[in-house]
Amino acid sequence: MATALAVQGCTATQGPKPLSGETAQEQMQSLVRDTMKTAGGEWTSASNGPAADPCSLQNGSEGVWFSWDQDADGPSDPEAVMHRVDQAWQDRGLTTTTQSVERTDGKTLHRVGSGGREVDSIEFNATTSRMSINVQSLCGTGSVPPA
Repeated sequence: MATALAVQGCTATQGPKPLSGETAQEQMQSLVRDTMKTAGGEWTSASNGPAADPCSLQNGSEGVWFSWDQDADGPSDPEAVMHRVDQAWQDRGLTTTTQSVERTDGKTLHRVGSGGREVDSIEFNATTSRMSINVQSLCGTGSVPPA
């Protein structure tokens, strides 16, 4: 019994196993695709697929994370879309924050943000003229693929 406790204690101090870069990218893409479906509209990627960048894992070694921004035309009721996205993220177990801010052009920007669970950060923005999703995946093991 003492041996089992000692081994268990040793394992517990190592913390959770880091995510692979591939898994981090897949989680991020799944959340983005579900968000686009929830928001509706025709979405366009701001890049040719997710972009990879180096990051630092908790143990100090180099890892990789991915960003993938999307844009769409704005909905007629951006506040309602913000609430749908907020609810969909909460249904996934994400902690969210919402914000509605009047911009200098007189339009109201409706925003939902989250991070730290399936992705490092994600932000959904909507006005009557435009919607966007800006996301950064979690840092995963691996390295940035050669260009």
